[in-house]
Amino acid sequence: MKNVIIDQNVSNLANEALNNYHAFAYCYKGFCDIDYNGRTVTIRGNQCAIFLNKSFVTGTHPSPDFICDVIYIEESFLRQSSPRNPYIIQGTLALYSNPIVELEDSDQELCINLFANFIRRLNGTNHKFYNDILRVSAKMLMLDLFDIHSRTHVSERYTQKSSDIMTRFIQMLQAREYRYNREVSFYADQLNVVPKYLSEICNKVSGYSASYWINKFTAQDIYELLTKEGMSSAKIAELFHFTSTSYFNRYAKRYLGAYPSELRNK
Repeated sequence: MKNVIIDQNVSNLANEALNNYHAFAYCYKGFCDIDYNGRTVTIRGNQCAIFLNKSFVTGTHPSPDFICDVIYIEESFLRQSSPRNPYIIQGTLALYSNPIVELEDSDQELCINLFANFIRRLNGTNHKFYNDILRVSAKMLMLDLFDIHSRTHVSERYTQKSSDIMTRFIQMLQAREYRYNREVSFYADQLNVVPKYLSEICNKVSGYSASYWINKFTAQDIYELLTKEGMSSAKIAELFHFTSTSYFNRYAKRYLGAYPSELRNK
């Protein structure tokens, strides 16, 4: 089923062709250093990792004895299966920062069974309600993994309204609205709130301001276009509606720590 892929080759986490998939990995043995959003994170034996923005992964460096299962679920398919709960958006933002999920001993067996059950459901193509059961299995996978994450990631409880506003805000950024609009006031207007209130919600739910998330998504997109696509500064400046190439160059220096020419030549 093209919506779901099971893999044991961890190098495919950095495969750009799979960037429209979310990835769920469980490590049985060994370790793997992963180049993730400009830094290195490490998944070890009996740990789980959830990559909700797989484009952040640019390289993998497994140990010789590394063994894992990776479940790739297409974003659109997973979105239809995603549960509505105030923790989901906070957990998502936390996983953007750190995709590694620490597991208690009791959770390790749960994760192994979760992965095994999902793979069994995927292979059970003779099931009369195959598509439905697979969607239910995807939802169960999400619920159980986020439950584990919520217990290991200290958090507060938020209202459904705050969670919904934050979710819609992030969805706009995931849709690359920042290529056209990078002002907090624009997003606040689209969400029918005032900019100050949007910033308050962002800080309360994620610990970061609305402008932080706008620039976070913008900078990551620019970095990929520079390093993977080799796009010129002039073309990126036009694509992102910067007023000039020089202004774009200064933006890249501020949020990526280097000028476009330096990043492109790395």
